Amino acid sequence: MNTEYFAELSRLLAARGMPAQEVAATVTDLTGYLAESGSSDAREEFGAPEAFADRLTRDHDGERPEPEAETWKWTSDIYTDRLLLNRYGAEGWEVEGIDFVGRFVSRRTPGDAMRWEYRRETAHGEKERGALLAELEPDGWEPCGRWLHMTYFKRPLAAGMGPAADLAVTPAPPARHVFFSAKYRGLIAVFAVSVVLLALSLGFGLIDLDRPWVVLTLLGAAVGGGLLGSYGVGRDVAKGIESA
Repeated sequence: MNTEYFAELSRLLAARGMPAQEVAATVTDLTGYLAESGSSDAREEFGAPEAFADRLTRDHDGERPEPEAETWKWTSDIYTDRLLLNRYGAEGWEVEGIDFVGRFVSRRTPGDAMRWEYRRETAHGEKERGALLAELEPDGWEPCGRWLHMTYFKRPLAAGMGPAADLAVTPAPPARHVFFSAKYRGLIAVFAVSVVLLALSLGFGLIDLDRPWVVLTLLGAAVGGGLLGSYGVGRDVAKGIESA
C-alpha cells in the first residue's frame, strides 16, 4: 500500500515541476522517516498524496516556486545584432546588459516570459545619450546595454501590439552563442590573409626592415587600413546596414 502511495506521490511531484533527482531524494527521506516513526500507513501519516504534493512544492510564502530563469549569453556583429535581438526577443529573451566581452546577457523565465523588441542608436558622450533617452523613454524604451558608441534599447512588444504580443510557448534556448554575418566573416578573412602575407614576406626576406622608408610605409598602411576600416564600420552603423 505504501509503495503505491509513494509511486503516486512521485508522479504528482514530477507533474508539479520537481526535478527527478529531487523527487527521488524526497521519497527516500519520507520512506526513512516512516520507518523510524513506526507508522505503517503513509496516507495516515502524510495525508492524501495530492494535498501532500501541493505542500511539498510550495515555498515559504505558500506559493509554488517560480520556474528557474534561463540565461543565454551570445554575441553578433553590427550587421546582424538588431535582426537577432528582435528575433529572439519575440521568443521571450530579455537583454539585461552587455558584458565586458561584448555579449548580450539575456534571461527568460519559462511560463512567465513576454515578447520584447529592440533598437540600436548611436550616441557620443553622456549628453547625447541623455538626450536620446529623453526622446525614447516616453514611448516605453529603456536602455539595456552599451558597446562603444552604440546604445541598445528594449521595450515589451505589448507596448505596440497589446494582447497579441502574449507568448504562449517558449522555444528551447538556442544552441549557438556566436552569430557572424557573411560580410563580417569576409572582413575577418581579408584581415587574416593580409597578416599571413605580411608574415610570409618578412619570413622570406621580401621586406627589408633595415630601410626606414619601408618601416614607415608599413606603419602608414597599417594605420590607414585601420582608419579606413573604422570609417567603413561607422558608416555601416550610421546607415543601419544589415546582412544575413
